[in-house]
Amino acid sequence: MKCLCSLFVLLLLAAMPNPVCAAQPQDQVKTTTDHILAVLRDKALAGDAHRSERRRLIGAELDARFDWVAIARSCLARHWSKRSRAEQEEFVRVFGQFLKSVYTEKFETYYSDLEKVDYLGQRVIEDYASVKVVLTTKEGVSHPLEYRLEKIGQTGDWRIYDVLIEGVSLVKNYRDQFDDIIAKSSYEKLLQDIKSKLEK
Repeated sequence: MKCLCSLFVLLLLAAMPNPVCAAQPQDQVKTTTDHILAVLRDKALAGDAHRSERRRLIGAELDARFDWVAIARSCLARHWSKRSRAEQEEFVRVFGQFLKSVYTEKFETYYSDLEKVDYLGQRVIEDYASVKVVLTTKEGVSHPLEYRLEKIGQTGDWRIYDVLIEGVSLVKNYRDQFDDIIAKSSYEKLLQDIKSKLEK
């Protein structure tokens, strides 16, 4: 009887989710960073001739880790609820493309001269987390980053909804800019400005 009870307990423990084995936010940020570094360091993808493919691969990594909907909604803030569903979807698509372009350019700039990436740890509170990272260039210049993430559903997938670059929040920065543009002009002017930057 004791053996049967012990076997039952072992089976029960085996069936329970193991938080130690679950993917941690820092691990997922590191995986995404490693994949992007691999693309940038791939000699077969080097040079202007392969720029489009290089950026496509980096963009795919960013799509898998960033929550463009949450970022767009937060950046538009109080103006989000005033837009129709179609307008919201268009804004997510256009602004997401713009952010991917900006981030890809930053990755190509910073990571091409990167000496090391230091992960300073993570802080997790229920379904929210922050991961602190320091990028150090070959010249010894450090760029501190803090990724803020939210766990999506029961998949254990952590998605980035804000990035602090040297202490400055990406979301707050764009929110202030967007609010100012809409207040002085219109939402339509804001959307056109973003589209214009994509065309350059």
